[in-house]
Amino acid sequence: MKLIIPILAALLLLATGCGALDPSKKTAAEEEPRHPSNQMNVLPKEEPKHREPPKLVAVKQPAKAQHLPAFEDPRKIPAGIEYSEMVRRFGLPTMRINDGPGRTTYSYSKLKTQVQVEVIDGKVVSVGAIDTGL
Repeated sequence: MKLIIPILAALLLLATGCGALDPSKKTAAEEEPRHPSNQMNVLPKEEPKHREPPKLVAVKQPAKAQHLPAFEDPRKIPAGIEYSEMVRRFGLPTMRINDGPGRTTYSYSKLKTQVQVEVIDGKVVSVGAIDTGL
């Protein structure tokens, strides 16, 4: 008897209110007309474009190791040589400081050594080396 009441209630609910037994009843989405702006715009199918096969690119051969010129030790720069000769033999300086018109101090930084070269009007006038210990 305890089981009969819930079963009868479920059957009554199904038969009267939920509409599960009446397939002719339409859903709310089917009954309501849709505005054209709410319609999904279907884009036309595009045909795949024919792509050209990828072009082969020539692979560059690694450049041969360029032989860097070996420069002389900047501590051996003699006084009296031209600036251009100094650069050719000892390489470009690490730093340059303009001290005034026609007067420039160049610095060469090498391992554990700092070399200061004073040039006036394009000629080396003095060279000083400092042992930095670093």
